[in-house]
Amino acid sequence: MDFNEIVCYSQTIILILLLIGSLLNFRKDLSSTKEKVVSTCPSCGYEIDGSDVQYCAKCGNMLSQSEGLKLEK
Repeated sequence: MDFNEIVCYSQTIILILLLIGSLLNFRKDLSSTKEKVVSTCPSCGYEIDGSDVQYCAKCGNMLSQSEGLKLEK
């Protein structure tokens, strides 16, 4: 085998591996659909979309610690 044949075979193998990797990644993206999380603000009752929201968009109430710490003087 000369150098040109070796390069051609190695490029073909690399393309096949890239194709397999992209197909696996595409399949993983299709199988992992996220569910929509809806919660309500405890002070105004506004429905909030998402689980990582820290403040209410309507009244500005802090949601991340509304059920957590109770600080008293």
